[in-house]
Amino acid sequence: MKQLKRRKFGATGLQVTELSFGAMNLRLLDNATEGYQLVNYVLDQGINLIDTARAYNGLTKSGEPVESEVIVGEVIRSRTDLKEPLIVVTKGHGYTVPELEEELRISREKLGITGRGALRIGNNPIILVYFLHGINEERWAKVKSSGALDRLRELKEEGLINIPGFSSHYYSRKEIKEAIDTGVFEVVELPYNIFNRILGEDGEINLLAYAYERGLGVINMKAFGGNGLAPVFGAIQECVDIDHRAMLNFCLANPYISTVDAGARYIHEFREDLETALGERPDQAQLERLKQEADIIAPHLRHLCRDCLHCVEKFSCPQEVDFPAILALYSRYLIKNALGKEVAEYKERFAELAADAEKCIECGECLPWCEYKLQIPQMIAKAREELGS
Repeated sequence: MKQLKRRKFGATGLQVTELSFGAMNLRLLDNATEGYQLVNYVLDQGINLIDTARAYNGLTKSGEPVESEVIVGEVIRSRTDLKEPLIVVTKGHGYTVPELEEELRISREKLGITGRGALRIGNNPIILVYFLHGINEERWAKVKSSGALDRLRELKEEGLINIPGFSSHYYSRKEIKEAIDTGVFEVVELPYNIFNRILGEDGEINLLAYAYERGLGVINMKAFGGNGLAPVFGAIQECVDIDHRAMLNFCLANPYISTVDAGARYIHEFREDLETALGERPDQAQLERLKQEADIIAPHLRHLCRDCLHCVEKFSCPQEVDFPAILALYSRYLIKNALGKEVAEYKERFAELAADAEKCIECGECLPWCEYKLQIPQMIAKAREELGS
């Protein structure tokens, strides 16, 4: 069987498969059994990096509570055929020393990690990469002032983690550069895709290259633009000649990326990702054509909810408004409307959310939790105006 190529994982001394698995969507499956089957399938393909987080929890469509870390840990513990230490990435929302220590403690417990230095899950050795999750202006200020950076160094020295890292998003470019420049972090996870290249070649600084040149391993998330694009991707393909394979291949062709974190929900989706990763890469002329195609549609994708659910990982609306569902539906309406497609179904579906939308008092407590800086109360008001009867 053809094997995935591997790339240098920054200056960690590790080699990582070009395609890795993002376990965020295990909380969005039909049932927990599918999650276990998917993680096992991923390991069967020789993938050597799995990316999860403390906050990747939720209910399956069948109503089962699931925790991504628990599924990942239980699958690894059940395996007797792993021939090398598996790289396990997990993340926590701990930006002060007590928060950091508590988040890490829970993650190690949920994953079932034992030992110090030489870490294991069951009988399998692992490399634990621990991230400060979703660094932004407010969180980064707290990290710098709280002593969390020094504590992160100590946690590595104590062997409770092997490699420190961080994740961030498009609107935190200043903080990303500052974090890289501290010299504390060895790995970074950043969003980059054909429709949004602002952290790459389209940015004032190519932060992918900046991290790579300073010895950081670079994990690419959001290669497919986020969960929110999936329901409208058919309409997008009617306008541009870009499919999922092209989106993945575009990211795989970037020389500064160590691995592309594919958050497939189903085995058949990951199989398609694997087939793409095992194939040929586009040449420079093809990459430029893809960029030109993407830029036809990219302006319509700005300021949309990507249904990533990061906003509710550590926050609950005090009015109990299901704002992620409202924003996701409204954003799909916006893109379909902009593309001149039929939008009646979105107005019909909004009827189920209208009463919920009316509960929003525009307090703004949700605003700090959106990684895309969406004006959530304003969008809810617009949704009521445009989709309400």
